Amino acid sequence: MSGRLLRRIGKTIICVALGAVILFNSPVVSRAYDDTVSISEDTYNTLTKGTRVYNGVDYGAKYGYNPLYYFLNYNDLRIAYGADPAKLVEHYALFGIKENRVANRQITRGAHSWGSSNEYIVPSNQLTSNQSNGMTVIPEQLHNNGGMNKRQDVEARSVAKQLADSIYEIVMLANNPEDSNKNSSSSSSSQEEKKPVINEIQMVAYATGVVQAYCKAGKELTREEVAATNSKVYRTSYGVFCAHEFTSAGATRALGLILDYLDADIHRDYPDAPPIKWVHVNANTWNLQFCQIACNNHEAYADAINGIAGYGKHPTQGGVEKDIQSYVSVATLTQIINTRPPFTDDGLYSTQDLPKNTNPMTGTANDYKW
Repeated sequence: MSGRLLRRIGKTIICVALGAVILFNSPVVSRAYDDTVSISEDTYNTLTKGTRVYNGVDYGAKYGYNPLYYFLNYNDLRIAYGADPAKLVEHYALFGIKENRVANRQITRGAHSWGSSNEYIVPSNQLTSNQSNGMTVIPEQLHNNGGMNKRQDVEARSVAKQLADSIYEIVMLANNPEDSNKNSSSSSSSQEEKKPVINEIQMVAYATGVVQAYCKAGKELTREEVAATNSKVYRTSYGVFCAHEFTSAGATRALGLILDYLDADIHRDYPDAPPIKWVHVNANTWNLQFCQIACNNHEAYADAINGIAGYGKHPTQGGVEKDIQSYVSVATLTQIINTRPPFTDDGLYSTQDLPKNTNPMTGTANDYKW
């Protein structure tokens, strides 16, 4: 075989190879871009990876445009375009800039009558055993206290804060054992630079178990027993922590109060950590009430009556038992303790209206003077 023939064959192979690259490579890139919304990724990742370019202009580089923030900031865009990065950047280029819409950071929108101005849009099933698409909007609600008077509110908050502080310290130490050695002069720089593990779901699960323990120590009132009393204690955190009579309304508010203090503890030490925010599910109904939570930037739940918590949906909404989180690895017999305050802020004894039954832990309903 002559050298000329070999060179001709070699050139032919190269041309075919180049042609194949051109033929197959470009459409693949184009299809991957066009199908961004429908690929099997959750909406959060779709927006995070979404395009910032429209008509050849990179609005991310020029204006700091971020499709995730643009999606989160404006409800009308979520309704009109959903999680379509191409449509979102098109709207920003044609209208958003002129309308002074914010797309480079998450902003606070106008307050709603049923809550505060913040909403948290988090993946629903990304950390569950059966992963699937889905996002949930969790508003940062302004919770009422269920009808407690001033003294009761002070006492209940005192208990909840002590419980939250203990849970926070226990879980942080369990997940960051090296923190107990921080005072050692021999600690390495790598240890000091290591980011702490903030196991929010474990804190939530532990708090749920603690509130369930209070519920077991008291009495859950029936609908008939509630109708027969003029008291609102049963639907408050005071009823759970102090009076030892409750319904799922009071158990949910007691757990929610601990979650509020856990969130405060976390952000006192780690301001950039994901928030713990909760919604009171089935409030003011006779259905089972529980907390729907934005936890570690994912949807979660906590049910004080049944003592369960986990990522994803509550079992009554389609969640499964194997997603329930355990706190047994951090729980001990003596680490959590709280003391009811001996005085209130107005100087009166907190025990001024003791229940008639001598042992409030017996399960007998408490008869308080109002």
